[in-house]
Amino acid sequence: MTVILAAAAGLTLTALAAWCTTGSHARRAVGVILGVAVLLPPWLLPERPFLFRAIWAIAAFTTTMRVVDLARTEWPLRRRVAHVLSVVDSRRLVRTSPRFDVRAFARLMAWALMIAASVAALAIAPADHRAIPHVARWSAGVVLVYAAVSTIYDLLTLGYAATGFDTPPLHVAPIFARSVQELWGERWARPINEWLRETFFRPFARRRQPLVGLLLAFVVSAAFHAYAVWVGLGLVRGLTMAACMFAYFVAQTAVMLLERALHVARWPARGYAWAAHTWTFAWMLALAPLFIEPLVRVLDIARLPG
Repeated sequence: MTVILAAAAGLTLTALAAWCTTGSHARRAVGVILGVAVLLPPWLLPERPFLFRAIWAIAAFTTTMRVVDLARTEWPLRRRVAHVLSVVDSRRLVRTSPRFDVRAFARLMAWALMIAASVAALAIAPADHRAIPHVARWSAGVVLVYAAVSTIYDLLTLGYAATGFDTPPLHVAPIFARSVQELWGERWARPINEWLRETFFRPFARRRQPLVGLLLAFVVSAAFHAYAVWVGLGLVRGLTMAACMFAYFVAQTAVMLLERALHVARWPARGYAWAAHTWTFAWMLALAPLFIEPLVRVLDIARLPG
């Protein structure tokens, strides 16, 4: 019953938000407020499974993103409905002939194998406080998270291709990033990054405050991830893990500020590319537990210590 109630509340708020985000500035503001209110219904869901609640929270946040887009556009009703219902930003879709995307399917099969292997590793990992089990769990978690995100996106790619749309790439060879800022800004989760850049970074950059825009984009990204974990694990149980997730993005922001001070982007590429790659990899590895541990808890498959 609570699932039906949450779904009805979410759909009602989404419809009202989409209807309001046009016309006067006051009406658009009301629409955005209603769009943000879409984040509330996932709290109505049953406590378990954690992952179901977290996925619902991600869907709610995606809806909020689309409503914010509508508040900044002047589209006809059909276009507005299509945009708010599209998981991938409809402005980034390219019209093409309907087809079966063989490459996306092949990637999907590879991701499935990686997910199966990492889930098995998490399920059998010893539940104690020694360092090695922690590292083993986090390593399996890194593989699982990367494969799971890629799987979801490739599923979307298959669906959009079947209906005649090409989706933008999810990642752009993140392993080749020469700085943490390059990783987040140019290589990782491109559709989300583009939305954050257009919604927060560019408006402040035009006012000659690019750092403010960058920080705001990271705060929103951190809030999104922390919110999904918090909803997934519950109001009390999830608070600590949500704080860890938020701290991960705060730490990433601090690293990027440090990169600016050290002029990492200017480190020579020829002969010294290894230094920039090592810098990036070392920071991502060192901070990974803050990101992975909350997600492992949401998955609820690992044997946890204590």
